[in-house]
This record gives sequence, structure tokens and C-alpha cells, in this order.
Amino acid sequence: MKIVCLANSFRVGGRCVGGIELDQNNNPIFQNGRPKWIRPVCNTEHEEVPTILVSHINLLDIIEFQPIHANGHGHQSENVLFQTNSIRVVGQFPITNLDVLTDNNRYHLVFGNRGAAVPEHQVSDFNYSLMLVLLNEFETNERNFEGRQYPQVKLSFRYNGTLYNLPITDPYFRHNYGLNNDILLGRQRVYVTLSLAAPHEEWSSKLVAGIIYEHANVHRLHANVRAIIDDIADDLPF
Repeated sequence: MKIVCLANSFRVGGRCVGGIELDQNNNPIFQNGRPKWIRPVCNTEHEEVPTILVSHINLLDIIEFQPIHANGHGHQSENVLFQTNSIRVVGQFPITNLDVLTDNNRYHLVFGNRGAAVPEHQVSDFNYSLMLVLLNEFETNERNFEGRQYPQVKLSFRYNGTLYNLPITDPYFRHNYGLNNDILLGRQRVYVTLSLAAPHEEWSSKLVAGIIYEHANVHRLHANVRAIIDDIADDLPF
């Protein structure tokens, strides 16, 4: 199975990887008029993928892995259990091909409401938990928590006229933002992968799981940078 990686985000205990399935010619697969999303998962406590397996994977990488069986449940219908030793990078997907994969005109709201989370009793109304949007209005902002070394970095944006402000769980963006808080300043458009998390304390949070823009993923992260990202993961509030 092949996917274009559109999310490789922080998750409790590891990473949450997600993307759109590709055929043998690296063309996106559509199902019921919508791109077919896949979330490779492991047989771990939170279905997280161990960081060591995927920390080298960048957004827009084409990754291949051996699926074991579909493991979707509830709104996270995209989950596929895979053989952990089989995942590898086999190519790169052109950013110019993302427009046809966006959900800008498919839904009126982000996961059904105007807030930052969905009540647990309403999550069952959804059969999807991943979506890609193209944004033209956006900016970053921060929220500080007592006892936390790092702030919560959020992305404020408009989707079909509704303003959202959601936590960013993209490790690579978080690292680059730490080096330059104005990283998005002057940019006219970005692609954003949105994820609806598993319920926690009666709510499912909406997360910015991936931020993609021109030239953002050209340079590979060195091992020491990946180590820095991994070190701060446990202190990031989402």
C-alpha cells in the first residue's frame, strides 16, 4: 500500500501518520467522490506509530508499507494496521497536485461545528477524521500554560467563512516556527491537514496535523534536529 504523507504529527506515545492512498502510478485513489485517506496504525496503546519508525518521513513523501488489515473504528475509519518493519519512503508527491485533494468545497464546517472540538456523543456522526484544506487567510498565535516550558502554538484560519483557532501538532512546523515565528508571514496560501482526535474527557479535539507550503519540505531534517523535536514532544500541550 502507498500513500502520500500529509500528516506525521505528535500523538501520545509516538506519531500519528496519515495520507491519501496512491495507485501503482502514484495517482490518488478516490472513493465515493473523495480522496481515500489512510492512517497507518500499530498495535500500541493509542494505535500510535513509534517515533523511531517515522521521524525521518516528511510531508509529501510517498511512503509504502505492508498492510495487515483495516482497523477503522468510529470516526477514525481510515485506520489500517501495518507491519511495522515494512514502512519506507519511495518517492515524493508534487505540491502542485494537491488542489484536487482538498475538501474546501466538500463540507460547510470543519468536523461539523464552529468550535475547536466535537462532543464525544456527536463523534459517532462522522465516518472520517482527516481532511485537507487550502487556506488563504491564516496566522499563528500562542497560548502559554503554567508549568509548561513550551507554549501551545495554534493556527487561526477561515474555512468557508468560519474562523477557527486550532493547536498545531506538526513536529516539523513546530521546530521551524521555534526558529522563526514569522515563518508564514507573507505567504498567500498553505495546505493544512486537519485531524479529529480520539475522544478525551468527553471531547474530540480538532488538530492541525500538517502544514504544507512551497519549499517547506525541500531540505531533510538532520538526525540531531529530529532528536530535538522528539525531546520537546512530551512537554507540548495540545
